[in-house]
Amino acid sequence: MKSQLDLNLLKVLSLLHKHRQLKPVAKELGKTESAVSKHLAKLREQLDDQLFVRGAHEYEPTEFTLQLLPEVEKGLTLIKGAIEKEEFDPASYDKPITVAIPSLAQYLIGKALMLDLFDTFPNASIHLTTWSDTSVDDLLDDKIDIGLQYFNPEMTKTVYQKHLGRYKAGIVTSKKYCSKTLEEKLAMPYVLMEMKGWQEKKAVIKIALAECGIEIEKVATVDNITCLFQLLEAKECATLFPAMEHLINQDEYCVEVLPQHLQLEHPPSVVANIKVVNQTNPLHKLLADKLKLHLF
Repeated sequence: MKSQLDLNLLKVLSLLHKHRQLKPVAKELGKTESAVSKHLAKLREQLDDQLFVRGAHEYEPTEFTLQLLPEVEKGLTLIKGAIEKEEFDPASYDKPITVAIPSLAQYLIGKALMLDLFDTFPNASIHLTTWSDTSVDDLLDDKIDIGLQYFNPEMTKTVYQKHLGRYKAGIVTSKKYCSKTLEEKLAMPYVLMEMKGWQEKKAVIKIALAECGIEIEKVATVDNITCLFQLLEAKECATLFPAMEHLINQDEYCVEVLPQHLQLEHPPSVVANIKVVNQTNPLHKLLADKLKLHLF
């Protein structure tokens, strides 16, 4: 071998063995016959063999070429398979899928989301769990595929936060208190979800009200969404939630969207949390699309 082998030229060997003419090789490579002839000349020099000999009607491979070709074609096939992205087929995906979302989202869209995932991934086992304080670690340890949360500027850079949408803030009460004015609702005692999930650790809506000089009376926190809604029905109290359409459409509850002057200037972004290495993975992109579809 007189010089370093240019692996890019090896495809000429395979195609010339297939077609035995320069013209179809040039057409398949999108090059001129002259360029293919030059590639062949370089290969002859680098491999120190004629490789192909021009016969009466076509190019004939040398013995060296016939011995070399099986390994060359095997290598080309491996390289092609490595660089081509296999088309993702959710219907044949058969690995477990775990999605972590806050309890309010699970209460409102959990059923519809699960039925959609069952139809989309008929051969996979689907796990829907509640977002918790350990969910980021579980995401990084591949125990969770995707998680739903507010955008967190302090999130580790190994987690990609894909924007899905934004919600305005709202006051939620039992239907029986719908006739109360906004001022009366703001004066009610408040039971809030424990500071994780949708409410997150900074109690976004409570902070927005405080910035407008309104301090609500928080009398309790709970970590179970069913318990919270039962309390709203049993006791004259209210809670703060993002004004999701699914919540507004609930017959049992009254949702009053706060007026613009009581909203944050830039409502927090609702994001899909994905491990950075998976942000372009078709499975994770599809899961993020499903979350957005059911939430917004």
